[in-house]
Amino acid sequence: MDPTIFHNGELKDARSVGISPASAGLLYGWGVFSTLRIYDGHAFAADYHWERLERNAEKMRLALPVSREQFESAVGSVISASSRRKGRVRVTILSGERGAWRIGKGSASDILIFSAAEPQQSQKDVAITISPYRILSSGMLTGVKQTAMVEHAIAYDEARSRGFDEGIMLNERGEIVGATAANIFWVEGDELFTPSPATGCVPGITRRLVCELAVKWNLHVVEGSFQVSRLLSAREVFLTSTMREIGIVGSFDAKEYDSREARITGLLSRQFREQIRRGKGREVLSNNPEGIGD
Repeated sequence: MDPTIFHNGELKDARSVGISPASAGLLYGWGVFSTLRIYDGHAFAADYHWERLERNAEKMRLALPVSREQFESAVGSVISASSRRKGRVRVTILSGERGAWRIGKGSASDILIFSAAEPQQSQKDVAITISPYRILSSGMLTGVKQTAMVEHAIAYDEARSRGFDEGIMLNERGEIVGATAANIFWVEGDELFTPSPATGCVPGITRRLVCELAVKWNLHVVEGSFQVSRLLSAREVFLTSTMREIGIVGSFDAKEYDSREARITGLLSRQFREQIRRGKGREVLSNNPEGIGD
């Protein structure tokens, strides 16, 4: 993590930042977050991240302490302070003091923005397994990118303890939700499938961009509720997330996939990288109505 952090309107030394011990974000995990990638010194798809933060904060009854313009400026100032050309930025918004533990009249919410280097990513195909833990699709905050995601972290650790890279989580109906820290896609024939938000998945920014790219390339994207058996009959499977980008799945428990057959995954991955090269996110799609690859 880089030493300069944005906190409630100011750039500060990270070691000097203090959060009230009565903060609802600290006491109850009452907060939302988003992680952005830095490419060529710019935050990628910042507009999509802001839109999701707005939706999630509203659902959590959380006051946003900055406007969209202030958010973009703050993210830019953190990147400039770190002089990072590649890396990641984490934006966290925590609820302020609430309820019986209130100390005094503090801010309604705290915002913290900080940057770091890219984590080291394995170059091998991803090995996935079924997680023994379940997601409740009808939960009040299901689908929200919230700070209280300990269940996902435990599920990730459990899968890693068995030698897998990721765990695939199901909901109470046995439907595929996604990986513990990524969305999942698979290919059947020439169609692309992914769980819908109704299953309980957290709709990722990379997931959204991949769906848009697929439409540009006339690929039929099917969002819905699917049983885990669909992964066994799939020709290609891949995961998407801000840090993983598009990760080819090489195996699902004992089932192995031939990465040489991952034609659609390869196409989407190449076009995603081209999108990164040509711009900082959403505008690349909207300004190129004839297709990404022309």
